[in-house]
Amino acid sequence: MNETVAPTASKARVLFVDDEPRVLTTMRVLFRAQYQVFTAEGGAQALELLKTQPVDVIVSDQRMPGMTGIELLRAARELNPNAMRILLTGYSDLNAIIGSINEGEIFRFVSKPWANEELTTTVARAVAAARSSAAAAAGDAPAPTIGPAPGVLVLDDDPTVARRIQSILGSDFRVFGATTMDEAVSIMERERIGVVISETRVQSNPVIGLIGTLKQHHPELVSVILTDRADAGTAIELINQGQIYRFITKPIQDSQCKITVSSALRQHHRLAQSPELHQRYAVAAPPPAAVAPAAKLLDRIRSLRTVVKRWV
Repeated sequence: MNETVAPTASKARVLFVDDEPRVLTTMRVLFRAQYQVFTAEGGAQALELLKTQPVDVIVSDQRMPGMTGIELLRAARELNPNAMRILLTGYSDLNAIIGSINEGEIFRFVSKPWANEELTTTVARAVAAARSSAAAAAGDAPAPTIGPAPGVLVLDDDPTVARRIQSILGSDFRVFGATTMDEAVSIMERERIGVVISETRVQSNPVIGLIGTLKQHHPELVSVILTDRADAGTAIELINQGQIYRFITKPIQDSQCKITVSSALRQHHRLAQSPELHQRYAVAAPPPAAVAPAAKLLDRIRSLRTVVKRWV
């Protein structure tokens, strides 16, 4: 049974989906004081509910019979595109995690078993983001951009990757290559960059600190991970701490690359022109160890704001 409130109530609406009734009972007890709570014992039931009940946040388990969490969130995105999506999952299913990034556009992963404090904080942030983006949708239309078209920055140890992506995208796109984090920031200091395509590690250093710091200070930047080193733990960190837009694996496929970059550039334009949407893609605070490789670049990353403002 779902919690109900008077029609005039302004509580946010949160849907929890899990095939275990005891989990749904826990969710009701944990959240009913703050939100209007809806529950569903599986994906099919959740989708039927979403046809008549728009919600602000959807929290779904991944492993459910009949329909997985990512399958549900993919379909829910069509029915309720403004809802924030949270996936409860373990670290064992890499394909599901990558699929949830590419197809479900997940706000956060929460590992099972979860800590109540972590889950309540995550849901609260998702609610705030949903409310913020709803206000943006009701606002004025974005203004046209000025200046050069935003470029694509490719960060990879192998300099041929940038050249390969340029050949796939063609002359209508501006592609810049960097083989170190320092070089990447130098390019952003002088060029208008909208999309960053990066390996998970560069010069043996993880890029999560750089990606997360860039997103924190410049939320209009959109990041795509292109790697042959995919693992579930890294993918979860990159979405929670970096809000990466897409996660694709090498070798590069021409059509996938062009579709992904074109979509990422459209997302950059949307975020650049609608700051109200930034909260929707807010990143979680990374642990100090993740930030360390990018720490020496922090002041330069902050100062990029003056460069960005020249183009908007």
